[in-house]
Amino acid sequence: MKIGYARVSSVDQNLDRQIKQLEEFECEHIVEEKMSGATRTERKELEKLMNKLRFKDVLVVSDLSRIARSLNDLLSILEELKEKEVDFISIKENIDTRNDNIYSNFMIQILGAIAEFERNLTKERQREGIAIAKSKGKYKGGKEKYTEDHKGIQEAVKLYKKGTSIVDIAEITNISRPTLYKKFKALGLK
Repeated sequence: MKIGYARVSSVDQNLDRQIKQLEEFECEHIVEEKMSGATRTERKELEKLMNKLRFKDVLVVSDLSRIARSLNDLLSILEELKEKEVDFISIKENIDTRNDNIYSNFMIQILGAIAEFERNLTKERQREGIAIAKSKGKYKGGKEKYTEDHKGIQEAVKLYKKGTSIVDIAEITNISRPTLYKKFKALGLK
């Protein structure tokens, strides 16, 4: 079975172009995801798909950047597919592992490295732009979501002072444990 995977980084972006390519490639099922590709663990639909793939399925993407943003991530996914005997196709890069030839494998490694390099260049340019904006006094940075006045933080502090565990506080307030640890430390509670 040919299964397509389409992903964009945010809910504002559109999947139509990818879906059209996957449909033209005759994918029988298409999984859609609107989530940053920076880490694999955040891509819940990809994780579900990887768990459902089985022997002789074919995973199809419009281009490599849709499935992985780093060489390690790409190689990890491809190794997992290989172990399951699932083939992989990237339309844009013309990669097709159904033939299992050394050229496809080589291209996957080269293109994955280039994608990672481009992402690092973008991050570097962004850091440089922020530094310039800061030097001109034009950079304000992101607004802190959980200030001391935030109702959830106030509730979390009350619960913490009562001896409630961080795990329980996170569940009650719907604030992540790392954020709670950071805020409690900043407030001198940890």
